[in-house]
Amino acid sequence: MALTCKLSNNILRTTSCGYSLPEVTDIYLANYADVKTSKGSGATCGEEITSITAAVSGETLVAYHIEPAKNSTSFEDALVVEDNGNKYRTHTLTFNISGTYDACMRDNLDNLALGRYFAVVKTAEGKYLALGRLTGLEAETATLAGGGDTNGLQIVLSANVTESAIPLSGDEESGAVKQLLDAVPNA
Repeated sequence: MALTCKLSNNILRTTSCGYSLPEVTDIYLANYADVKTSKGSGATCGEEITSITAAVSGETLVAYHIEPAKNSTSFEDALVVEDNGNKYRTHTLTFNISGTYDACMRDNLDNLALGRYFAVVKTAEGKYLALGRLTGLEAETATLAGGGDTNGLQIVLSANVTESAIPLSGDEESGAVKQLLDAVPNA
């Protein structure tokens, strides 16, 4: 059966007055092999992640909270079209972690450089978006810098995927957002 892609709703400029602040304020990473997600229809349109759980029944999901350096974080969900007409998307997450380089920072550098992750970004508007859900994000850059304006780690995670970044259902009190936040160990 052939898949037919068609628009299913209007796309209009917003006419409401208001601020928009899509800055990423928080990042949540879980080891890719440890995560199972489900998606379903959104409240008004499209799809969203409705459930985030441990991949193995009976185990507890653990997600790690990263507070990136201010104004250092960006994500991109880009369409790639190859010469032969194949289309896919590339998810990229770039962030800096400030701080003193010590044994813990060294462990973080190696783990981020060598692991594979399911990522969720939280924007200043309180929206949660998942990246790398189907394949996991891997490091393409993991750099230690010091002595200048940049002190700490710069990390770039990316993956080729077959879906756009997908929002999480709910909020801090319900849905997939609550499941994610409940999976973060207390500091």
